[in-house]
Amino acid sequence: MTLLIGRIFSGVSHLIYGVTTLFVPFYIDEFMRYGFSDFRVLIGLSQVVFGGGLLVGGSSVKVTVVSSGFLAILMMGALITRIIIKDDSIQTLPAIGYLMINSYIFIKSLQSLKKLK
Repeated sequence: MTLLIGRIFSGVSHLIYGVTTLFVPFYIDEFMRYGFSDFRVLIGLSQVVFGGGLLVGGSSVKVTVVSSGFLAILMMGALITRIIIKDDSIQTLPAIGYLMINSYIFIKSLQSLKKLK
């Protein structure tokens, strides 16, 4: 049940954030502040694709493993970026939270995949 809730929460969150990254001026400016304006579209599309992967991953553990693994790596990058640009704890907290959620989903799904073999 925890895994399902985590997948839905993270999947929906990444879908929403990915879309807003592509179209909302505030997030376009944020990517300039992060120093990643050249990668904004790639990152936004990746979040849409892999967030969607978490939502449809219930039918395929492999899709969940790949999606959560990629999102965990992306959130590690977000955390490192937040530290480098000296964001405060409140601004950094979402990256930490999503890193933990996606890592949990990845580990649990990987364990489930190993049991299937």
